[in-house]
Amino acid sequence: MKLAEKIAPAWRNLDPQQHRRAGSIARFFAVLLVLTLVARGTSGATMPVVTVQTPSSGSVSQSVEATGTVGYTGGTPFTVPAGLLVTGVPVQQGQQVTAGDVLATFDEAELGRAIDAKRAQLQQLQTQAAQQAKGDTADPYAAQLAQQQLQRAYQDTQNTWADGQEEVDRARQKRSEAAQAVEAARNAPLDPALPGDQAEAQKQAEVEAATTALEAADEALYQAEKAAEAANEAALAAAQSVEDTRNTALHALEKEEEQVAEQNALDRAAAAVSEAEAAACQAELDALLALQRSGGSLLAPMSGTIIRLDLQPGQVSTAVGGLLAGGDGGYTLELKLDEGQAQHITVGTVLHVRQNKIEGDAAVQSLSAPDADGAVTAAATLPDGAWTAGSASVNATAQGVRQELIVPASAVRQDNSRIYVLALEEQNTLLGLQNVVVALPVTVLESGDTTAAVAGALDHTTQVVVGSNKAVAAGDRVRVNDAA
Repeated sequence: MKLAEKIAPAWRNLDPQQHRRAGSIARFFAVLLVLTLVARGTSGATMPVVTVQTPSSGSVSQSVEATGTVGYTGGTPFTVPAGLLVTGVPVQQGQQVTAGDVLATFDEAELGRAIDAKRAQLQQLQTQAAQQAKGDTADPYAAQLAQQQLQRAYQDTQNTWADGQEEVDRARQKRSEAAQAVEAARNAPLDPALPGDQAEAQKQAEVEAATTALEAADEALYQAEKAAEAANEAALAAAQSVEDTRNTALHALEKEEEQVAEQNALDRAAAAVSEAEAAACQAELDALLALQRSGGSLLAPMSGTIIRLDLQPGQVSTAVGGLLAGGDGGYTLELKLDEGQAQHITVGTVLHVRQNKIEGDAAVQSLSAPDADGAVTAAATLPDGAWTAGSASVNATAQGVRQELIVPASAVRQDNSRIYVLALEEQNTLLGLQNVVVALPVTVLESGDTTAAVAGALDHTTQVVVGSNKAVAAGDRVRVNDAA
């Protein structure tokens, strides 16, 4: 049974006064409903409209823009005698030349003077090298003389010993003869012609005379031996002194030979340096003579493109006049990155390079070590194209590590005390279920061009405010832009 059919009998049983009270109650709730609907409509028409987005997982992208330097990886340097006055340069950087084309002209009078000076320098270096290469030897004269003197001293010692020995032998002979005379006198019979006493006295006198002669012979032998010993000692001392002199002379000769050998080694090294300098000087002279034979004009050694030119009229020449590319090389890019930019560039990062109307992509191949300011230099090889040496515009988009919560960078807000995002929270109010703005503190893990990685009291279901038609703050009631 329908509700109206159930209520109708009860309504008919009411008295008129009850009918009036029931009608008043019905009208009150009708008015309340109308006012509620009007209030909600008015509130909905005036409350801010916001655009929301839930956080996503991914990486933060960061753009880097800088100016790099394009250089040529190949090229052959064309050399020129340094220090000559350049009178003309009929070519320019980037120009195509053929082998034998004039690259620069020089003052011929100055060229002649340079040739004369170079010849004199070459002769000086060659003479110096020859003198240094001769070497030297130690002088052995003092040692040889000392050796000869030692040999004479040895001979003198031998002679002294022989002379002394001869004297001692003679003294021994005389002493032996004297001893025999004493023995003969003692054993001689008495003279029968003399009386007994006289004969006895005569014999005694002869024995005493022989004994005296023996004593004299003993003394002579002692003196001879003593003299021989003293002479031998003196001769040996003299020989030792001469030997010491000889040893000193030999030591001095040995030292001198070492010093001479060291000096000869130094001289040979110096001679090698002088010879190398002479060879370099000869090459410089040959270059000057070749320039003179061409009438003071520097000719292109090969056909190609001038990718660097360091010669200017009115200035003196440098040893390398420039670089000539024969088409066998390529172009490289060097990009200096400050400390902040270097954090986003790694080996493999793709760089987009623009130079005039030429553009192309190149991957970073190497990064230098940071300098004192934290800056690094990135290097890359450019693709084939009509590049030229010089500056170029470079930009790159670097991707960071994968992050769990990524929000638009515009959603991250900051006041004096915190960093936060605004999010929506559904709350029951007198007007019904409404979206109320709340502030959620976050930590920014990484910031990019358009997005930021955050961490905080939010997840992938949090409705983060990313835009609104008017300013909003925590506590505001808002309406979600359903069309976004």
